[in-house]
Amino acid sequence: MRDSKLLKKIIENSAKQKNKLYRWIEILGFIIVLVAVLKILSYVMNPIRLNNPGAVNERDRYVVSALTEEKDSMDVVVLGDSESEVLLSPQILWDEEGISSYICGQPAQRLSEAYFFLEDLLVKQHPKVVIIETNTMVLGTNWKLESLTYADTLAYHEFPILRYHHGYLEMWGLKEAPAIKAERGFEKREQIAPYSGSEYMVETGDTYSIDFVARTYIDKIYQLCNKENISLVLVSAPSAVNMNYAKHNAIQNWADQNEVDYIDFNTMLDEIELDWQTDSLDGGDHINYNGTVKTTGYLKDYLKENYDLPDHRTD
Repeated sequence: MRDSKLLKKIIENSAKQKNKLYRWIEILGFIIVLVAVLKILSYVMNPIRLNNPGAVNERDRYVVSALTEEKDSMDVVVLGDSESEVLLSPQILWDEEGISSYICGQPAQRLSEAYFFLEDLLVKQHPKVVIIETNTMVLGTNWKLESLTYADTLAYHEFPILRYHHGYLEMWGLKEAPAIKAERGFEKREQIAPYSGSEYMVETGDTYSIDFVARTYIDKIYQLCNKENISLVLVSAPSAVNMNYAKHNAIQNWADQNEVDYIDFNTMLDEIELDWQTDSLDGGDHINYNGTVKTTGYLKDYLKENYDLPDHRTD
């Protein structure tokens, strides 16, 4: 009798183990099928492959547009959040020096997004200079936000369908995609809303704390640029709303530690003759086109003097 009970127990345990194994096989099979479906859909509905950047949401439009440009058509690439979108005018650089540049910024672009985008961009482009607009290094943040942003960025990078599925009608030609207004990622914004606040760059020994995720990805961008023989330059656009001296110190410290050039226009307002009454787009947050002309003039001379950038006007 005892042997019979033992045998029954062994059979029951064996059945349970088989059921667990089958369950894990089912889960694994589901994951494999899901990944395969997402990969296939990501290929079918890829606005870059379809050369249709207008089909994506407005935030991603200029990034996707950059990825559809002709091979080796960018010598200078600018990355960053919305401050990068007003930092320089590619048209002025082209007209006056023949420098080929592209603004690849996005509103609230995080450095993790910038890193993965730069990886994708370097498949077709071989820029000589990458400019990081530094507000993305010192955005106010927290671990929850950064963790979610990183997870989203990684998922979007591996499965583009998750980012671009909203524009399926435009991608399949069932609806006309919006026209791209920007020229090489730059829109001419001429509105004037003066900054009326107090002096914001008061010198101090305090240093802003760059969060761990931002520091990790600025390091990875630096390493990627070194690997690809690209010069990395940090630039802070004029922004009375976002910038202060503690942030300047943090960025300068990182730049010094890594022997990277850093241009902070917030400490050079007199030098570039920036006037917050005429050169502000929205109360000191971003500069308008008047301000962009001034920052572009400085960067044009800086790029010409420090880097061997060809004049493409005779191409």
